Amino acid sequence: MKRLMRRLALSMLVLAGAAPVVVNAQQAADFLYHGGRILTMVGDEPAYVEALAVKDGRIAFAGAKDQALAMRGEATRVVDLEGKALLPGFIDGHGHYINSLLVANQAKLYPPPSGPGKDVSSIIAELKRYAAERKIPKGELIIGYGYDDSVMPDGRLLNRDDLDAAFPDNPVRVDHVSMHGAVMNSLALKKYGISAETETPPGGVIVRKPGTEEPWGLIMETAFLPVFEQSEPLTAQQEIEWTRAGQMLYAEAGMTTAHEGATHLGQLQTIKRATDAGANIIDVVAYPFITDLDKVLAEFPVSDWGRYDKRFKIGGVKITLDGSPQGRTAFFTTPYLQGGPAGEKDWTGEPTFPQDLVNKAMKKVYDLNVPVIVHTNGDAAIDMFLDAYGYARDGNHDRPWNVTTIHTQFMRKDQIPKFVEYKVRPSFYTLHTFYFAETHIANRGKEQGSYISPMRDAIDAGLRPTNHTDFVVAPLDQMMMLWSAVNRVSRAGAEIGPSQRVTAYEGLKSMTEWAAEQYGEQDSKGTLEVGKLADLVILDRDPLQVEPMAIRDIRVVETIKEGRTIYPASAGELPPLNVTVTDPDKTYSWTTHVCDMAGVNTAGGRTWTLTALNGAQIDVAKPPTMLFESGRLAIFGGVNRLTGSYALVRDSVTMGDLASTRMAGPPDLMELEGSFARTLKAVDAFHVHGDELTLLSDGKVVAVFQAAE
Repeated sequence: MKRLMRRLALSMLVLAGAAPVVVNAQQAADFLYHGGRILTMVGDEPAYVEALAVKDGRIAFAGAKDQALAMRGEATRVVDLEGKALLPGFIDGHGHYINSLLVANQAKLYPPPSGPGKDVSSIIAELKRYAAERKIPKGELIIGYGYDDSVMPDGRLLNRDDLDAAFPDNPVRVDHVSMHGAVMNSLALKKYGISAETETPPGGVIVRKPGTEEPWGLIMETAFLPVFEQSEPLTAQQEIEWTRAGQMLYAEAGMTTAHEGATHLGQLQTIKRATDAGANIIDVVAYPFITDLDKVLAEFPVSDWGRYDKRFKIGGVKITLDGSPQGRTAFFTTPYLQGGPAGEKDWTGEPTFPQDLVNKAMKKVYDLNVPVIVHTNGDAAIDMFLDAYGYARDGNHDRPWNVTTIHTQFMRKDQIPKFVEYKVRPSFYTLHTFYFAETHIANRGKEQGSYISPMRDAIDAGLRPTNHTDFVVAPLDQMMMLWSAVNRVSRAGAEIGPSQRVTAYEGLKSMTEWAAEQYGEQDSKGTLEVGKLADLVILDRDPLQVEPMAIRDIRVVETIKEGRTIYPASAGELPPLNVTVTDPDKTYSWTTHVCDMAGVNTAGGRTWTLTALNGAQIDVAKPPTMLFESGRLAIFGGVNRLTGSYALVRDSVTMGDLASTRMAGPPDLMELEGSFARTLKAVDAFHVHGDELTLLSDGKVVAVFQAAE
């Protein structure tokens, strides 16, 4: 009702010149904008006002210019837009915000027009240029992102041998554009504990060198998880600096709200520490991944979810049901025409989790009474989601539940009525009509490949979908995203499902008002209405007034968060930190608090071999070994390699969660590994006596090691 009254007031003001509804009308505005095309995004048809006033970070007035100018005071800044367009700040429908902290320190390898990675030689050249420009020393990891194997000419794909030849002295990891895998050289494979002996786990892909078991190309999905779970530690100062740099990428694209769409506990801790330091210049909404939910709830109680604290909030839970269609790991009801990514026949892809686990996960989130976003690409994955939604509700649809399906690319037309019935919002990915259309048609056929992201049919059915870039899978370019929804033209210039085109206004709705609804923030964002946050973007042209094919050429001139310009802005003009970083050299990992105390504690920087565990002597050919180094814990248990993080502070030790290569071996070694890993979880102290290391739990020695010779 409150929202309806605001709309009625604004409509009366615009159409009838009635007295404006103004917040703090007696006080002068901080900013007055006029002289351009101020598009409010209110209503089903485009509505413009002559002027907009901002006071204390919120919209105080939207209407006639003469009435706005009456709010001018001595300190009011009056901005003449000079014909440019002013809109609500863009809201990220889905992405992976946490990666923005890293990609500023990685090589950008998207294929043209978004990057230089048109073929293998171009990728190698860019990696070499990047390494030389950054003066990366021997032995340091080099990471690139945006590699798209689907557009490599003549099917010549990047492989391990290419990277080995170019980088014999550095581990190199080239992340797939889907973010679901990577190509690595030999040193990187060794770093992450992947070898010819590594078995391909269920739901995973390891492309092997022909005639051997050696990993040679892409490693994807569950096989990539041990890599994805390992991240290099950051210092406290880096966390703040990289947070600012990452959020500026969003600001440059006109975005004032970012989405972190699959958050693990360590990443939440990173975001929270940066938040507490006052680093955020935009809003960040995080959705913890379902596998981390219990750990997250122990540290971030659900009672604290759903509301911002210093521009950060936890919005709900993320569940992933399948992989990527361009990587041929999305789950379909019919086989891929090209087979599987490793040559599998009659390949339909695989679900990330079986249906019974998906049902239980959805029910768990429903019982928590929090929103959920569900990654669904293939039509079979969407079927799984609909079944799980029905299971969680168990026939009771009285209680509102904010549910969004992410990507929803291969939604069938017969699935749309269920979305309407269930009041589920699809978040589409229309950029695929440009970047990956030819690949989808080759994999899925013309009819299904052209129907991807059916936004027109969804809107006509009464749904209010959002649109997204899935950054870093696609670049942060909101005008390119809008262009793709309006035009649906492929990289090769073909029309891709023209019946699913939307108007520019509808496309903007999916980036503003409807996106605000997705996050339950429709009362504060998404339209230019009195009382809402002054989250604004200024464009050099009005997207509604240019030819559809020219939309992607529109540029962001200025981005404003709560009345303050954040782009363009030099670092000195950004909002100051709320606290001082007292220990800028303190080091954190993505998974737990760690401290690199190798220079202080003699346990660090040495390889230790297990000799006794829980009072029993170890008598095996290859006993477990352990290395503390630079905040990372590396273990070889005899069969598997385990990695994690640690903190050594004087005589105390904190162990982080361990990621394992998940290989099978002799039962006695597997039992020893399991017992060792369980014991480490309880360790809270250590002592070094020459070449002997002891680990303790509650004052009792639980493990004894000898330093390797």
